Amino acid sequence: MAATSCMLIVSPNEAKQVQPAVTRAYRAGIPVIVADRRVPGDEWTAFIGGDNYKVGRLMAHWVIGKASDKGSKAKGKPFVVLEVAGLPGSTPATLRHKGMMEGIEEAKGEGLEAKVEVQSVMGRWYQENAYEVVSAYLENHPLPDVIVAHNDLMAIGAAEAAGGVPIMGVDGIQLGLRAIVEGKITCSATYSSRGDMVIATAAQILHGEPFVRDTVLETTMIDASIAYPMLRQDEAITRDLETLHIVQTQSESKWKQLQFDRFMLILSVVFFFTLFIITLGYVFIKQRSMQTEIKHDIIPQLENMQEAIQLSKKDEAFAERLRQVVDDYLTDPNLTVEFLGGKLQLSRTQLFRRVKAVAGKGPLDYIRERRLIRADELLRTTDMTIQQVALGLCFSSPGYFTKCYKEYFGHLPSVR
Repeated sequence: MAATSCMLIVSPNEAKQVQPAVTRAYRAGIPVIVADRRVPGDEWTAFIGGDNYKVGRLMAHWVIGKASDKGSKAKGKPFVVLEVAGLPGSTPATLRHKGMMEGIEEAKGEGLEAKVEVQSVMGRWYQENAYEVVSAYLENHPLPDVIVAHNDLMAIGAAEAAGGVPIMGVDGIQLGLRAIVEGKITCSATYSSRGDMVIATAAQILHGEPFVRDTVLETTMIDASIAYPMLRQDEAITRDLETLHIVQTQSESKWKQLQFDRFMLILSVVFFFTLFIITLGYVFIKQRSMQTEIKHDIIPQLENMQEAIQLSKKDEAFAERLRQVVDDYLTDPNLTVEFLGGKLQLSRTQLFRRVKAVAGKGPLDYIRERRLIRADELLRTTDMTIQQVALGLCFSSPGYFTKCYKEYFGHLPSVR
């Protein structure tokens, strides 16, 4: 298969709803990977997922085992199974229910003593929904003998509503494995969407490499005896994938930067070569015109730049003078805006404008900031108390000093 640059990957909740879009993309020559749930027909490039009917049969096997264990203890009462199904009409919910019901019926035909009664509620794949529907069910019914949920999230929700009832989930995801280890649910079926296989297959298709078109994932039971090592392995894989994603992101960033640098280099070469040709032409053909342009354009720009540099140096000198004057009078209660303006020989309006330009704040805020910086230095390097520092630097009270200190430094003052 030839390499391609675009692809569609779908994992549908309701397969019939997305089937038309999948078909149109496939017929348009776009590779389509269907993950987790099949869509009707075979107009797709690759499928990676489990057999939901077999999942249902595995549910039936677990239910039959529990019903057989109960045996004569039931005393004629039915063995009640509460099924927490997924989204109504979705392919997984339909096939899992069918597989479970047919498996139970076959067991009855083979002599299962217990009378198994299945009651269903719709959890719509979410933990919160499962908790709500199971809670509502228990308001009108006694606790069931077992609960079978169509995924681990709904199994956890059912466990929150009906603690103590044996519960089976499906998927074997990290949350499900952890719930088994913690004793919240009894077991789960290893039915995973295997995103790693989806990505690997996508890479093979994009690079025109051979790939497996139809991959059906195996489904087995996970109980407490194997949940813990699987959880540790799954968490390790997750960490490795996160690390790989970080490395990949960094590599892509560096590659984009390299491409940009190369583009800028080529652009610079073209620009300067063009500029050289234009300049050479002006030198030999329009020398007088070039001189006029330099006189009326370039020279004024240089003068403006020189003026800007001089202004910048003046600002730096003023900022240093401002800091020196303020620091010299930090302990003087007469250090006010008027006093500072007199020292710097500026009117009140000029002072506000100049201080705002170089310090980004008004004169009073600047004075308070310098006093706080000095206060922090005294607290760290001397044996002065907070009260001594506050009053010595002209704060109205230790409480006001503490408030200003915390606002500026983000923590309360403390002595050495």
